Amino acid sequence: MMSISEIRKMTKQSLKGNWGLAIGGMVLAYVILGAVSMINFIPFLGTIGYYIFAGPFMIGVTWFFLAITRQEKPDIGYLFSGFKTFGRNLLAAVLVFIFTFLWSLLFLIPGIIKSFSYSQTFMILRDDPNISPLDAITESRHRMNGHKGRLFGLILSYIWVFFIPAIVMMVLAIIAAATTAIFEYGYDASYSYDYYASSTDMSPVFLLVFILGYFLMLAIMFGLAIWIYPQVLVSCAVFYDDLYASTGTFSDDMDTTDYTTTIPEDDTSFGAIPPVDSTPPEEPEAPHFENKTWGADSMVNPESPVTSPESEAEPEQPTQQNDTISEAVRPSEPADSEETTEQKNENEPK
Repeated sequence: MMSISEIRKMTKQSLKGNWGLAIGGMVLAYVILGAVSMINFIPFLGTIGYYIFAGPFMIGVTWFFLAITRQEKPDIGYLFSGFKTFGRNLLAAVLVFIFTFLWSLLFLIPGIIKSFSYSQTFMILRDDPNISPLDAITESRHRMNGHKGRLFGLILSYIWVFFIPAIVMMVLAIIAAATTAIFEYGYDASYSYDYYASSTDMSPVFLLVFILGYFLMLAIMFGLAIWIYPQVLVSCAVFYDDLYASTGTFSDDMDTTDYTTTIPEDDTSFGAIPPVDSTPPEEPEAPHFENKTWGADSMVNPESPVTSPESEAEPEQPTQQNDTISEAVRPSEPADSEETTEQKNENEPK
């Protein structure tokens, strides 16, 4: 997951060669919104008409800057792409507005926090044409768990420069109000009316300085807005792509059983307890050494000698299994053989 500085670098790379398109699209978008806002002078119906237009239009503006981030080279007409699915986008904008407003009733801070939770809704609608507005809001809320502070820090890293001219304008306003109060209400009883009548009234000078400084700061803020606000919109799009690549989730209505993964449920890469396999491991085969002896015992049974037909005819002598006398010290059997030969010789006819 990218840090704030890395997102800012990626934003500059995305705007390289696209500054004209980004600034032109942003200025045109706000000119159109300013022109449409004129219908707010019509009571009730004008406000409803403005929000019916502004909802899908601002979604199209979000898609426009997301396309710039992905190097898709959109044309200016892509600002109105939110009207292609008018009903779905209007419902999404209305739901985001209602939910944020209801949370703001609890105090301002909960509304700001929830606005960051719903910040990915419009871009999710572009990447998933089949998702419903309510599911897109839920998806945005799930993805932003634990990342709202990072998005807030990213936006703050751009807009902090607006605080400088704002502070200057506040100081000028305080000075103008103080000097006006001194010259109008600062009469002291020790001085006569003729003294104040003869002194130079400096309040118009301070008022003129305030007006000039005020318009100068407005011009500076307008220039900063043209330079910074496209970066804010593109950086939010970069943040969205990085967030999806890091914590991509599925909507509740999607069937996740079709998606298989090679990672087991019990992942041991982070120190988890490895799963216990119920099947015993296979025993390895014993090594086979042919005609190799080690000491007095052989690793393999010696090959059985080739037997002749005569030896096969002879009955095998039973061996005593419990005999503990070795073959080396077992006495031979000459007595039996001598007796049999003597009996044969006596039986022979003389």
